[in-house]
Amino acid sequence: MDLSIIWTAGIFVHLALLFYVLGFMIRDELWLRALILVGTGFYILYYYFAADAPLWDAIFASGVIGTVNIVMILVIMRERSTFGMSAEMLSIYRSFPTLSPGQFRRIMSVAERRTITQSTPICDEGVAPGHLFFVISGEMTLDRKGEKVRAAGGSFVGEISFLLDGPASATVVLEEGSQYLAWPRPALRRMMRRSDALANALAALFNRDLAGKLSRSMPREYTK
Repeated sequence: MDLSIIWTAGIFVHLALLFYVLGFMIRDELWLRALILVGTGFYILYYYFAADAPLWDAIFASGVIGTVNIVMILVIMRERSTFGMSAEMLSIYRSFPTLSPGQFRRIMSVAERRTITQSTPICDEGVAPGHLFFVISGEMTLDRKGEKVRAAGGSFVGEISFLLDGPASATVVLEEGSQYLAWPRPALRRMMRRSDALANALAALFNRDLAGKLSRSMPREYTK
C-alpha cells in the first residue's frame, strides 16, 4: 500500500480539527486551551507543508494565537497553584479554603497586615468599620451590649457588617501581640463586583466562618 497517498499535508488539518473539537467538548478551561494549542500546532504544520512554499502569513497568525494560548495557560496554572507562596502565606491561605490560590492572591494584594503592640479596638458597636478584618493569631474580646466574650484568632471580624453594609454588631478589642489582616471595604467590594466567582467564594467563606462561630457559641447540649 502506498502510504504517501495517506500521508499528505491534509492529515494535519484533520488532526487540528480533532483537537479543536475535543477542546470545545471539555469544560475545563486549562484542558480546552491545551487541546486548542495542539490543534494550532497542527495547523502550522499544514501551512508549512501544504503548498510549494510555506504560507508564512497563515503561520504567523496561527503562531500569534498559539502564543496567546501559552500565556493564558501559564496564567491559569498560576491561578490554580500555590507555587511561589511563602510558608507564611500558605499558612494563612489554609484559612481560606473556598478561594482558589489566584483569588487569594488577588484579595491579599489589597490587604494590610498588622501586628498589635497594645490592646486595641478594631470595631465599635453601632459604628460601620472602614475595613473587613481577619485575625490571624492572638486573642480578642467581643463586647456586645455589655456582655463580653473572649475568643481566639483564626476568624473574621466585621463580616456581618460587611455583608449587610451596616454598623458593627459588637465592639472587638484585640490583645497585644495579635496579628490581623485588614481589607478596605470599598476596594474589596469593587473586586467582588468585577468577579462573580470571587464574590461567591467569599460569600461561602463568610458563611463557613459564621457557622463555626455559631457552633462554638451554642450550649453543649444543643451541639451533641
